[in-house]
Amino acid sequence: MSVSRRGFLTAASVGLGAAVASSVRAPLAGALPFDTGSLGVVQDLMQAVPTGSGMIQPSGPLGYVGVTFPSPEEMLGRIRFGFPDGSVGDWIPLEALDSAPDSGSLPASELVSAPDGAVSYEVDAPAGSEATAFDDGRGTPRNYSLGSTGLLNLPVIPRAAWGAGDVSGNRWSPTFFAAQGITIHHTAVQPGPDRAASVRAIYNYHANTLGWGDVGYHLIIDPEGRIYQGRGGTVGGGPVFQVPPVAGVAPPIVTGGHVGGYNNGNIGISLLGDFSYHPPTAAAIGATIDCVRTLSGAIGVHPQSNINYHNPQGGASRGMPAVSGHRQWGGTACPGNAFYGMMQFIRDHAANGWTPSAVSSAAVPFGS
Repeated sequence: MSVSRRGFLTAASVGLGAAVASSVRAPLAGALPFDTGSLGVVQDLMQAVPTGSGMIQPSGPLGYVGVTFPSPEEMLGRIRFGFPDGSVGDWIPLEALDSAPDSGSLPASELVSAPDGAVSYEVDAPAGSEATAFDDGRGTPRNYSLGSTGLLNLPVIPRAAWGAGDVSGNRWSPTFFAAQGITIHHTAVQPGPDRAASVRAIYNYHANTLGWGDVGYHLIIDPEGRIYQGRGGTVGGGPVFQVPPVAGVAPPIVTGGHVGGYNNGNIGISLLGDFSYHPPTAAAIGATIDCVRTLSGAIGVHPQSNINYHNPQGGASRGMPAVSGHRQWGGTACPGNAFYGMMQFIRDHAANGWTPSAVSSAAVPFGS
């Protein structure tokens, strides 16, 4: 791509859907905010401008930035951040988002965490790209009681407790299919100290910026080992399953958006963080093992076994481990090199104390 076709982005929205005005310069003439209709959110979108337009300083705290691209063929770019003393950090390459609903998604980057103290950002990407900034919780402190709801014996923080209701979304009409396996991810973005705000930012990015209508993961685990409910739409609002599981019955699960083309019947667990070079905390790994043991027992799939996965919509089929890292489905480095090597460790420890409470039609008999 020639340099002449690139420009620094000046499209910004910050926080939880609030309109943004740049303190660096005014919007370009004719660039009016637009009403996103069913989102009930107004975003201040400005046109791409030539290289060298300068930094964008949101009106609130700068926590994360995500970028959408004009086409899948133009998914490249870089970002850098500015600081109050006028200094500017190095350019950071943007990485392509590798999670999506089966119906597809806008081409987009992974979220990028703003460095501590950053107050502005600049994005270099193809013309027609748009950037969205998100609050990391510093600007709007909340006093949520992070209580838990029961998912079998797992303490799961419900959506209302981490603030899903603060952000419009949940417009993704739920579909339900028999559970077949579990896929483990990392969010590929470092969480801020307000873990609930990090979960909200991912939810807002998936639900609103990318237009999915909800977060793509079923469960999200923070570095302290707390488990957050992700995808909603279930009867009664419980995690993962259409209705609460009972002994001998594995109810269908709500379809998420974490492995494009293979989401139906696929439970997505994502750990907050980027584990390309450093592994998750022991607490997060322990919570992952607990989730895998409990969920694999509920759906009747031994965590060390294989499955014959079949997507009931579209017919995609393949043999897979019952508990897989995202990269085993192809096309991604997720859940990061420093975490992927622990997948067998997680399977083996989840098998300790594993007790099936249902029978799976997808499972290959263990040991075969």
